[in-house]
Amino acid sequence: MFHLYSRNPTARIYLTVTSAGIKPAPVMAIFSSKGPNILSPDIIKPDITAPGVNILAAWSPLATKNTLGNSIDFNILSGTSMSCPHAAAVAVLIKSAHPYWSPAAIKSAIMTTATLIDNTQNFIRNDDATIATPFDFGSGHINPAAATEPGLIYDFDTNNLIDLLCSSGASDEQLKKLTDTPVYCKNPPTPSYNFNYPSIGVANMAGNLSVYRTVTYVSEGPTVYYSTLEAIAGVKAWVYPDVLRFSKSGEKMTYRIDFVPYKSNNGSYEFGSLTWKNDVHMVRSPIAVNVVSV
Repeated sequence: MFHLYSRNPTARIYLTVTSAGIKPAPVMAIFSSKGPNILSPDIIKPDITAPGVNILAAWSPLATKNTLGNSIDFNILSGTSMSCPHAAAVAVLIKSAHPYWSPAAIKSAIMTTATLIDNTQNFIRNDDATIATPFDFGSGHINPAAATEPGLIYDFDTNNLIDLLCSSGASDEQLKKLTDTPVYCKNPPTPSYNFNYPSIGVANMAGNLSVYRTVTYVSEGPTVYYSTLEAIAGVKAWVYPDVLRFSKSGEKMTYRIDFVPYKSNNGSYEFGSLTWKNDVHMVRSPIAVNVVSV
């Protein structure tokens, strides 16, 4: 209130100071988009999180109302518009290392190598200090170095995408508008929880259920991957096979997760994860399930 009543108000301008080593970091911003996925509930969203708060970046020199009519070369912004360029840059990095990978393979590499740990070696938290879940940060915080060599990838193609659309109720006529050729849905359609996505979601689990995924080995030489299932509250789960043996790059293997619910979630999701590990790589998929009946 000083400035309202003083005849000689004063202000101080301090030199800008760069603060490094802030802990904990990263922390999920309050404005970050959250799950669950309303349109395709079996697909966990968001996929990933990346730096997006107070980002100093290049700016168009064209003066706009956002810059109060001034021409500037740099600006500080927060939001998805800042987080997306980080993820896009990592995608370009992966594409340069693996020029023949599909967009799905690149997304898989980014998601399965993400980190859950902050710089205090604790789980990443939200702005209110609660531990973040897959509905807050998807698979975790983007890790560019690990994403270039993920070990295993979850790939999918146009046929898989059509199966996903069919499971969501798309008609043959709607599909034809997308493909320009006649396309027909399977009967019965492939469940959307079996879409070969790097995360695993089941929005309406009513009794025992099995989920399938196919991984592609993208490293060199023979190797063995061992599975680790993080417990999910109210659900027992097993993975078959629980060991994957690869002899060469490009080899594919399919595994199955059997879920046996024993307690209803009353409309709230429970979370877990599946991790495949060998001597070098950890390939992690978050799991989110909503048990509606047992």
